[in-house]
Amino acid sequence: MATIKDIADRVGVSPTTVSRVLNYDASLSVSEEKRRQIIETAQDLDYATPRMRAKKKQMSSVTNSARISLLHTLDATEELADPYFITIRHSIEKHLSQADLKIDHRSNQLDDLPKGFPKKSDAILVVGPHGHKTIDHLAETGVPLVCVDFPPDRTDVDCVFPDLEQATANLLDALWQKGFRKYGFIGALSGAENPRRPYPDLRSRTFMQWFKARGLEAPANVRFERLTPMSGFELARQLLDTEDRPEIIIAANDTMAIGALQAASSLNLHVPKDVRIVGFNDIPAAGLISPGLTTVAIPAEDIGQAAVDLLLERLSGRSFSKKIILGTKIRWRESC
Repeated sequence: MATIKDIADRVGVSPTTVSRVLNYDASLSVSEEKRRQIIETAQDLDYATPRMRAKKKQMSSVTNSARISLLHTLDATEELADPYFITIRHSIEKHLSQADLKIDHRSNQLDDLPKGFPKKSDAILVVGPHGHKTIDHLAETGVPLVCVDFPPDRTDVDCVFPDLEQATANLLDALWQKGFRKYGFIGALSGAENPRRPYPDLRSRTFMQWFKARGLEAPANVRFERLTPMSGFELARQLLDTEDRPEIIIAANDTMAIGALQAASSLNLHVPKDVRIVGFNDIPAAGLISPGLTTVAIPAEDIGQAAVDLLLERLSGRSFSKKIILGTKIRWRESC
């Protein structure tokens, strides 16, 4: 079994520093890079703090036989095209495994769940936005339920999601300070236009509200479609193939932004000289393509971990609901 000293020796810090980082000591002054190295090394060595081991031991008798169902907004093929959701699911599976649990059934449709569901499930993870009727149906069964990556319209359901409203406002604040005035936005169809995304998209809504709150005319260069590279290509080309093209295009996710980069190239427009492009999520490809994609980094790994933590707490008897909202940060790269 790995020890704190093993981690300290590998990272090149003191055991005390390792201990304080792994116990989330907010008063510790240490660089983000060193903190990341400590956490990743601990994960690589499969280290668990005494508190984590005690928690696992306490919960093992309750959770070892728990049957977990996962209801996903995407089917398996769609998920393969979206690295963000792959990261969330992998994180969920990894942290369930650490608690000696696994997903017993996965579906992207409520009617495709096991016969007798939810009586045959001890807990349910709902990943990505689902319709109000689906969430109401699941919540009213009394089976522990965790909504992942979206806030449901209920206060009695656990959920974890990124603060997309603040993230979008922070991004616009930063871009405005850099002098950009002509904006385009490409995002997801939602609400009545897309039953699979029944909740308003917080990025597009905040985008429009940001201008209104400052007494500014909302940009007309706003387009919506599916969150795919092809949609990003087609929508961005519509915005760019005009005389009055925007200075900058904000895409609701990185896959759309990558499509937007391809659209600019197809029109012989240079990024960032002729147009800037920004995405959301910070998928691995964002830092590998050329030009590197400026993006709002969303902690997908942490979303998955927090979802499992909420689920385990419910299985151990917590009766009140919890909402976890995770912060974001802008990763500035060559595209903007």
